[in-house]
Amino acid sequence: MTHPITDKPLLPTPSFLINPNPKHVFRDAIAKLPMNGIHTICEEAKCPNRGECLPHHGTISIMVMGSICTRGCPFCAVTTGKPLPLDPTEPQKVVEIAKALNVRYLVMTSPNRDELADGGAGQFVKIVSALRAFNPALRIEILVPDFQGKESSYGVLLENPPDVIAHDLQTIPRLYEPIRPGAVYERSLGLFRWFKENADPSKVMLKAGLMVGFGETQEEVVEVLSDAAKAGVKFFTIGQYLKPPGSTLEVTEYVPLERYQSWTRAGAKMGLSVQASPLTRSSYLADRLASENKAR
Repeated sequence: MTHPITDKPLLPTPSFLINPNPKHVFRDAIAKLPMNGIHTICEEAKCPNRGECLPHHGTISIMVMGSICTRGCPFCAVTTGKPLPLDPTEPQKVVEIAKALNVRYLVMTSPNRDELADGGAGQFVKIVSALRAFNPALRIEILVPDFQGKESSYGVLLENPPDVIAHDLQTIPRLYEPIRPGAVYERSLGLFRWFKENADPSKVMLKAGLMVGFGETQEEVVEVLSDAAKAGVKFFTIGQYLKPPGSTLEVTEYVPLERYQSWTRAGAKMGLSVQASPLTRSSYLADRLASENKAR
């Protein structure tokens, strides 16, 4: 088989993309719970690190506000369509999961909910508020969509902000049209600029991320790091794209290890804490990266 864009043979998966931690530990823990419609990104995306994060770091990544997205990005396995109405009992359901799994660091994301006036910002706040009431020591990171650039939605998040507001840039500007349709690179940077100007940096840290392996150049990634640093981002994740079940976009390249090391050094010169490795995902080692940045 060949790649649909490059017309080159599809690549075999290298050994450095295999996390040795047994994944059944995570599956067994989740299987014991009534998830009540809450999905974990760990399992839905078949994350290679799902055997490590929960048992070793007390971290879990969940998707709230349903599993249907109003956009259709080819790298993503989330179903595109008309989402169901928001669940008013969802905040308490998330609390039950955090309690049952003894979660210490919770990453929460959602599909794009462009049909909602606030893009789902209010639901994020309700869930954060419920988690804070349950356990004030719980660290919370929300990985947000771009809210179509609505500053009113950004403001809603600050009513009860998480510890980290993250947003994935996903790829370099040149590849937005084929990889991230419906999104705008400058609009995503604008989200970070708004929080840089309006959020208390001692309470809310800003985080961005990229997937690589789409055919981007080393220099293009460095340019994105520079743009993010100027926009107020404090830490950044870079990881290898792996095609999840149900997506239509194949891997173009398995990025060599030395390139990640180069990006980590480049980011450090810009004041960024960079977590870059083949296995890195938005939530991978999120607890460690947040703690290091807080201490710094």
